[in-house]
Amino acid sequence: MEPRNMKCSTGIFITLIYIFTKPILNLIPQIFAYVVNFPIQKFLQAQSIVLPSALISGATFVLHILSTWVFVYKVGLGLLGAELVLSLSWWIIVVGLFVYIVTSSRCKNTWSRFRLQAFSGLMQFFKLSAASTVMICLKSWYYQIVLLLAGLFPNPKLALDSLSICFSHGRAPLL
Repeated sequence: MEPRNMKCSTGIFITLIYIFTKPILNLIPQIFAYVVNFPIQKFLQAQSIVLPSALISGATFVLHILSTWVFVYKVGLGLLGAELVLSLSWWIIVVGLFVYIVTSSRCKNTWSRFRLQAFSGLMQFFKLSAASTVMICLKSWYYQIVLLLAGLFPNPKLALDSLSICFSHGRAPLL
């Protein structure tokens, strides 16, 4: 690739990053909550403890609906209010599950306190998480590209209807 084309490609890429910086930065608190929530969920699932997670998530859902209504419509924050409430809801779930783990008699034999040993194997966990992230992104991009291409067919409504049937049954269309 010629240096001039390389500069143009890099410029386009950086422009896209700048355009989408604000939405990405608004999601950061939610992303950290999800990062903390994931190992907590796996810890509980490994012990077949799912009811507390369901109850905490259900209670948070009710609180989330009410908070979203207040922040979006009554306070007037709009999309920013919805993002803030979503991040808050994730952190409520994380704190609730952590409090359950620390205080529950069901976890007393498997959880005592934080130890340095808990962070061993973190690199393997990161590699697995990175691979999962790539797979999820590729799947999402695949669906979006297929939907975009379906709009180019002579009868896009029929094509999109057919795709929705294929996607809802877990079968990807053959291109």
